[in-house]
Amino acid sequence: MTSSMEEDDSISPESISLDTLASIRSLIINADTSDSVISSVFDFLTGLLSRGNSAILHHVLKLLSDLAFRRKELAPQIFDSILSNLLRLHNTVAEASHERAAVESLAVLASLSERTPSIAAALSKIDGEVFASICLGAPISSRLWLLRNADRFNVPSSVLFTLFLGFSKDPYPYIRKVALDGLINICNAGDFNHTHAVEGCYTRAVELLSDAEDSVRSSAVRAVSVWGKVMIASKEEEMNRRDCTDAVFLQLCSVVRDMSVDVRVEVFKAFGIIGTASESIILQTLSKKVLGAGKGKKPQNLLSNGSADVSSAAGVYIHGFEDEFYEVREAAVDSFHSLSVNSIKFPDEAVYLLMDMLYDDYMVVRLKALKALHHIADLGNLKIQETYMPAFLDAIVDTSENIRVEARNILKLAKLPDLKLVNKCIDGVLKSLEMYPQDEPDILSALFHFGQNHTNFLVSMVKRFSEKLGTASGSKAEFNSRQLSASLTLIISAPLSNKQSITSIPPLAFSYSLAMLGKFSSGLHDMMDQDMLLAYLTHCAILSSSSGTEFNKGDVFFHAYRDSNADLAGNPVLLPGKDIPAESKYMACKAELEIGNQALKFVNHILLKIKAAWLLSQSGCSKEALRALRFYSLQSIDFPASVLLFHVYSKLMCFLSSCPGLANRS
Repeated sequence: MTSSMEEDDSISPESISLDTLASIRSLIINADTSDSVISSVFDFLTGLLSRGNSAILHHVLKLLSDLAFRRKELAPQIFDSILSNLLRLHNTVAEASHERAAVESLAVLASLSERTPSIAAALSKIDGEVFASICLGAPISSRLWLLRNADRFNVPSSVLFTLFLGFSKDPYPYIRKVALDGLINICNAGDFNHTHAVEGCYTRAVELLSDAEDSVRSSAVRAVSVWGKVMIASKEEEMNRRDCTDAVFLQLCSVVRDMSVDVRVEVFKAFGIIGTASESIILQTLSKKVLGAGKGKKPQNLLSNGSADVSSAAGVYIHGFEDEFYEVREAAVDSFHSLSVNSIKFPDEAVYLLMDMLYDDYMVVRLKALKALHHIADLGNLKIQETYMPAFLDAIVDTSENIRVEARNILKLAKLPDLKLVNKCIDGVLKSLEMYPQDEPDILSALFHFGQNHTNFLVSMVKRFSEKLGTASGSKAEFNSRQLSASLTLIISAPLSNKQSITSIPPLAFSYSLAMLGKFSSGLHDMMDQDMLLAYLTHCAILSSSSGTEFNKGDVFFHAYRDSNADLAGNPVLLPGKDIPAESKYMACKAELEIGNQALKFVNHILLKIKAAWLLSQSGCSKEALRALRFYSLQSIDFPASVLLFHVYSKLMCFLSSCPGLANRS
């Protein structure tokens, strides 16, 4: 075999059989083949390559590719040989066989340059002219490959733009689709923004919206959205930009009832890309009846011959939400976010449609609907009416954890108008807590927010749960129940709103809450750390037990709370690592310094009292000493800093441990 390769000049390409080529491949993939034999194989294959016989050229290119992969040191030489042969074929008379070989050579060269970065620069010898000429003369299958892989070669974007725009009129639908996808990629890369070219590309995409092939129309929708957005941005005057936006939006609306599922999905995705339109047009998408202001109206000053009128937007989102395919419903709900940002009335009008989507059979659609509702709630526009409450409560107890989490996120922002809905919502949350005890920390967090947003119903909530608190005092099992912890979370959240007197809350609520500190700190960890929570509950317990003492707005603890929380509009305390405005940080740090200085004074004061109590106990007055300790500790915890509480606690324990009699009685 080796000797025959050494005499390759006497061998004609026609005489080489597939068995011979298979034997050559076995030599290439065999790791034990000597370097001299591999060198002979390389010379033999490059000799066959230069002869240009189309019958075996495909096999020769494949063998050279395998050889470059197995023997990386030969990759540069193989690359140069194939590139030289490609340029030679390019300069000869164009034949179908030569064009096919040229495309196959391009594929091998692209693969070699990607596997061997050191030779990638040599690929620049294939300029735009060479690539375009090969592409124009290639057979259909080869042309399709070239258009799909054009980005693997160093072809100027101007040449690619011309090729893609030209092939968008190709008689073969797959070529038209790939050409549109190529135009989309050029647009996304931001390499082409000539005004007339942009409008020409957009116009061509609009024409293909009526193509007979589904895949072409789907790509055309994407092209209309991306090139339409570039065209909108190119308008300098506000009026022209608004008219342009409306025209693109309505053009997409005109194909929202397309027979193809993929096209309908792409239309709703395109709405998310465009992101906005005039208020009247957006509202029209929620009504099948053409609104009076929009009848016959058509955007001005932009491609009027191809623009749709406002009636094409009638009921677009109703059709999307009612579509029989869940992919379309999902895309419709998903695109809602961008449209609701720039509209005042649209979110309010769309709530009832989104609430209906909570009954969808597919979990992914329900989850998207909840995220859209959460987006509306975050804007402060969510109004949950009694009609929608069953759907929302079903989401609270949904079997999907993701659904329940998103529903609780909405609960944190919800503001219900009356006590009846508040009680229904609380009942639903308590039911969810019993069904999914693993959700308890997140449920406590949601209830804490919910309580802060509904302090005007505090008296009713306290009255509702007072019986449960009374029962808990006589039952250890009830005391540890999840229902009780949820009830207490609602009650203790109210004072932070700065709208209610702490004295309206039973002291027992704060006493039980202190006993459940670990559970509460686990649920509220994202809002306040355990030290802050301990200080807060202790302070509230002191104030609620003080007869007639109202909530003091100048109190150091609440002052620090509000300062550190000023940028969250009522949400709970920030942890130390969160980003907050510099002014708020300064005020919070100032309050913290005041806390630290005052804490040291209290600690020293308590140490003196403990010393006095010790002297009393040494004199045989242990009862009086214990009474004094209790009195002094309660009087000294007027300041809520947790460091003070821990100091007091440690000193008292040290004292009691040295007095077994007192410890037993305490």
